[in-house]
Amino acid sequence: MDNYFTIISLLGLRNQNLPPFREARLKRYRSIKKMVELIETAGWTQPKVPFNAFCLSSQDPEWEDDMTYPVIEYNKFGYQAMAFGLNLFLYAYNYNVITQNIRFRTFRYLFPVVQCFIFGRIYFEYKSELTKVNLFDEYVQLRAQELVKENEFLLEHEDIKKFVWWYEDYKETLCRVHRQANDHAATDFKDSELILQDFIRRYTNPNSARPLNIQEKGVLF
Repeated sequence: MDNYFTIISLLGLRNQNLPPFREARLKRYRSIKKMVELIETAGWTQPKVPFNAFCLSSQDPEWEDDMTYPVIEYNKFGYQAMAFGLNLFLYAYNYNVITQNIRFRTFRYLFPVVQCFIFGRIYFEYKSELTKVNLFDEYVQLRAQELVKENEFLLEHEDIKKFVWWYEDYKETLCRVHRQANDHAATDFKDSELILQDFIRRYTNPNSARPLNIQEKGVLF
């Protein structure tokens, strides 16, 4: 599944369907095998980048404590709201009996007070959890900005510049890969195969003119 979109593009399924005959379909599947391998090999030529530029250090004592992300327990508030609504429904359904019968006088007076207390308790708990979530989100945003500023110097690292150069070259190379024929054979990608081989050679052969050289001024060429 890692090469799903690559295979879809190489088979040309975005513009046309597969051949209707089984033998032709199998040939078309086989025709992209070498191209998939070349694309994977080209991806393996990626230069190394500083680990701290993309990931937080697991050795940092700041991350030793497990911070539980606060969440709003909607299920709990949903059940409480249903119970609150059910009480109101039962009171409204039996309104005539409760208001006209003197024996339910105390219940009639206490019911609004109890319902207001229940509503206030539900609202207070929901507001408290919502405040905790908002405060935690704000803390995470501020801490993330601090980490970006602390590690901003890594963007000037030589390996980062090499990676950016390689990535743009890799992306441009993949844009030039295309099927130039529909013979359902490996020769359909004759030019594209040469392009990928040249890309791999540029970043693996130490005797070739490698593009990952950085001048003293820090400009790639």
